[in-house]
Amino acid sequence: MICLVELGQLEEHHADFEKRNVRVVAISRDNLEDSKKTQEACPHLQIVSDADHKIADALAVIDKGHGPGGSDTNAPTTILVDGDGAVRWIARPDRFIVRLTPEEVLAAVDEHLNDKKGS
Repeated sequence: MICLVELGQLEEHHADFEKRNVRVVAISRDNLEDSKKTQEACPHLQIVSDADHKIADALAVIDKGHGPGGSDTNAPTTILVDGDGAVRWIARPDRFIVRLTPEEVLAAVDEHLNDKKGS
């Protein structure tokens, strides 16, 4: 598996995130083996396997019926968490195919984490 387009774009901006002391974590529905391959392709991101959907269920990001063949999938959701573990901002586009650009994520970091740049 290679870095998905969106993950690849985030990977390309890793220096911008590092300057802000921000770590990008992507929760994947892939199994552990495939997630490890994605991790190798995107070494500056943290890829977490969630094949059993426990994290997605806990975060309430399951998008029912919008995956391949009408299956359930994770809704593209961006959550900014400060160094103390407090959620500072959540973005969830109305359409499944919409993803935030790295520039939009960086702007949100600057706006919502500018006083508490956590990891």
